Order: sequence, then structure tokens, then C-alpha cells
Amino acid sequence: MLPLSSRSLCLLAGLGLASTACAPTYQLGLKPAQSTGLFKDGREQVLAVADSVEVRLSFVCYEPTRVVFEAEYYNPTKRTLVVDPAAFQYEASRVAASPLPEGQKTKRPKPLPGMEVTAAVAAASMALPLPPLPPQALAAFDPEPEITALKERADKEAMKAARVDWLGLALGVASIATDVASITRNNETRAQYETRAAIRDAAFTYNSISSATKIGHAVAAEVMQARAADLQEYALRKVTLEPGFQVRGYLYFPRYDAADGLVVKAPVGSNAVPLEFVQVRKRL
Repeated sequence: MLPLSSRSLCLLAGLGLASTACAPTYQLGLKPAQSTGLFKDGREQVLAVADSVEVRLSFVCYEPTRVVFEAEYYNPTKRTLVVDPAAFQYEASRVAASPLPEGQKTKRPKPLPGMEVTAAVAAASMALPLPPLPPQALAAFDPEPEITALKERADKEAMKAARVDWLGLALGVASIATDVASITRNNETRAQYETRAAIRDAAFTYNSISSATKIGHAVAAEVMQARAADLQEYALRKVTLEPGFQVRGYLYFPRYDAADGLVVKAPVGSNAVPLEFVQVRKRL
């Protein structure tokens, strides 16, 4: 199951193509280019077989800047197989825009609710420019550097959260000392009172800000630790697959909304097998 934080991101990102006022809104999705009838956890899988190795791929969700697939390998052979997420790539394609009838070239298309449209039609209906396709195949993210970086940043944030604030401590001590001194005085002058109040207010204000900053560092550390833990548990990581074994995990690719088709190339030994998906936009 997708972790809660990722599910929330996917839900928000899946509503994808928001637009300006009065323009249509579209829900973005990915599905196999050809229906396969193969399902895992409610998601339809694309199947490819190379050198007797079975590879299955299904779309999981969109994150704000990434698209997430789940890959599944089964190795029935008598040889080992190295599965490396960094070796996955996808190529984006687009359906050519249909020419409009004469006299309608300046009119924006108005797809009906529930209609699935191409990237060109969606862009035209929102009066947005259609960006060029990526000039080359896009590689999947290798989770290992990200896991390491997240752990290091989480440790730094945790250290900042636990660090003793000596200035705040000194201000607190000074405030207490002036309050105690005021008790022993018979007649506290107005200037002494104002000095004591100023020290007390400065100590309170500084320590309030310091506490809020520490809480911010602690929350940041927790978020990064949770993300690192999610990647460790759910991401597909480089592994040697022994004969008769299988492995599954999430693949994270750069998200590219302005494509109509994605061909994911999955590595099998020295070869790569294509798994085809179409990217659809449904008018809300």
C-alpha cells in the first residue's frame, strides 16, 4: 500500500491540469496502451517477457514533480539477474493536433465533461502553449542518493532541534536574576522596573522564537526521515535477483504532463523491453 504522505501527494497531483478562470479543468491519468486484463492491487499491468524473464509494470500515481510506477520482475531462469532502477527510461510521444475546419481556427475547443482529450486539445482549450517533447529519453530516479541525502539532512535538522540555545539560556537567567534582585529592594525605581521588564520581555520573545525554530527543525527532520523510510520500504532498489525469485517496487520518473504516450523501457540483462502506456486527460 502507498504510504499516507505519498497517497495525499498523489491525490492532489492527480487532479493535474488546473487552469485559469473559465477554462476547462482536466484529470490526468495513465493506463496501458492496450488492455491486458492483468491486475495487481486494482491497477492494470503491462506485461513483457524477455529471455524468459517476466516484467510487469503498472501506473501508481502522480506526485507534484514525478510519476510513479510499480515494477515487478519474476526470474524463472537458472541464472541471476541484476535489476537496477536507474537503468529504466521512458520516451514521450504526442498525438498530432487535428487541423480545425476553415473558419474555426481562432476558436478554442470546448470538450464536454467526461471527454478524454489529447495534450494538444487540452492546451488549446486552456489557451496555453504546448511545450516541446523531451529531446531524449528520461531516466528513472536512483533512490539510493536520495535516501542518503534525506538521512543526512534529517540528522542535521535533528541536531539543530536538539542544540542548546546559550543566548536564550543567558537571557532567561538574566531575567530571573533581575526579578530576584527586585524582591530584595525596598524601593525599586521606575528606571529599574523598566530595565527589568525589558529584560523579561526580551527573554520571552527570544525564547518563543527559538522554540518555534526548534520545532520547525524537528518537524523537518521527521518529514525527511519519513520520506527516507518510505523510499527504503517501497522503492525498487538495485538488487541481484536469484533464479526462481521475484521482486517488486516503485519507480519514480520525471513527470511530463504534455505527452500522450509513454514507452517505458525496462532493463533485462543487456536488453530493454518496451512497456507502453497512454496518458489521458478527462474533462472535469
